[in-house]
Amino acid sequence: MRMRQVQPERPVPSHLGSPSGEAQVGAQQAENPQDLQKIVPCAGSADHEVGDPLRRRLGAYVELSSSDIRELESLTTNGRRFPAQTPLLHQSDVPESAVLVLDGFACRYKFLTNGRRQITAYLLPGDIFEPELDFRLPLDCALGTLTACRLTLIPRSDYEDLIRRRPRIALALQMARLTEAATLREWITNLGSRSGPERLAHFLCEILFRLRATGFASENQFSFPITQADLADTLGMSCVHVNRVLQKLRRDGLIELSGRKLTILKPDGLKSLAEFDASYLKVDATPLRPNSSARPAA
Repeated sequence: MRMRQVQPERPVPSHLGSPSGEAQVGAQQAENPQDLQKIVPCAGSADHEVGDPLRRRLGAYVELSSSDIRELESLTTNGRRFPAQTPLLHQSDVPESAVLVLDGFACRYKFLTNGRRQITAYLLPGDIFEPELDFRLPLDCALGTLTACRLTLIPRSDYEDLIRRRPRIALALQMARLTEAATLREWITNLGSRSGPERLAHFLCEILFRLRATGFASENQFSFPITQADLADTLGMSCVHVNRVLQKLRRDGLIELSGRKLTILKPDGLKSLAEFDASYLKVDATPLRPNSSARPAA
């Protein structure tokens, strides 16, 4: 299947990572970080408290103490706004910060030398892009915004300190990593074994469940500012194929896309088409109660 051609990435902002190897040249021409902090509308709801998506996501895995929650809230007080389609980290960069998504859609992706792009993961509100803590290894993928985003950058040293001092938060982050690995396996299955309509149906079900878990979606409706070109790079289709599949799901009465709002009209029908099983997302899991060895610091 052919994928759309995209332009090579712009230089990465120098405050997100240290370049490795050939990336050093690009970093010398990095954009001014102030240029990336324009006040632009984000994709999520402005009604959310900035600490809410992270607390909701981690709290779904582990019962957090009140002091844990205050610690998480303190991380989200300095969110910065980034425009849509902003490269944040290049493949081969060494991240100097964890990146927390407070609002909007970001993604991991890989570029081929001919300019083709494959999106390999979506980062939604409450998701964290973590630096490798044990080894300062270059990234094997890139990170960028899909929509306008509000992000918090957590310096590596502060992130390491948080994990060391707050065992419950560390355990919740470990559960989040397991969920991300399960999601990647599901994406591989989606790309390799499902038809176009099944792929899109599965993707939409996943986004709904993930946004609903952090309070960014109603029962069956959510903000969906993703372009067809981004969907093409996500689902391994051409833009023309994506458009045809969207029209089919509309004709079948499964979805309605009005402006930037997507409504799933027949949730059971969409899940049936995709053979969607949300268990890999662990959205309905009972939060763990850490034993005394995981008691948070005072």
